[in-house]
Amino acid sequence: MSRYEIRYAAIGGQGIVTAGSLLMAIAVEKENKHAVGSPTTTSAVRGGATKVDVIISPEKILFPRARAIDFFLCTYQKSYDQYRDKIKPDAIVVLDTNLITEAGDTGNWKLHKIPIIQETKSRLGNVMLTSVVTLAITQELTGVIEYDNLVDYIREWAPEGLRDLNLKAIEVGCRLAQKVERK
Repeated sequence: MSRYEIRYAAIGGQGIVTAGSLLMAIAVEKENKHAVGSPTTTSAVRGGATKVDVIISPEKILFPRARAIDFFLCTYQKSYDQYRDKIKPDAIVVLDTNLITEAGDTGNWKLHKIPIIQETKSRLGNVMLTSVVTLAITQELTGVIEYDNLVDYIREWAPEGLRDLNLKAIEVGCRLAQKVERK
């Protein structure tokens, strides 16, 4: 795998910043890859459109800004409208079906529609687990990190009382990606 660019966009920010941080940590600590991230650091992080870009590469990353997004996952219409730039024509794009109603021209994107927030809330009882569900969807659709490394890292990272719920979030994300409605 050469340089791979991922963008997560949503409302608020903490969940996607966590997802981006976890993705970078797994790539670096479990897979010996290089990774950098650049989250939105504006006032939008508290309730507005926000994003985090993560770049993963087997080689040292000399330019730490996203130039051509390979994978874009978004759960909020305003974030989609604001951050859909720099997406490759053949990128994998995942949109939350309940929160993004206008996708516009998607060209040749490999577009997947998944009710991420709704399914996280209904299957896990807590939308705070969206970050782990997002990682599992990313892993399943891209293979940018290995499944076993994702599970091992989350098992080590999650607090003891929440470990099983976080591991279940991985299962939920993988199942959602496997049943994806592709457009």
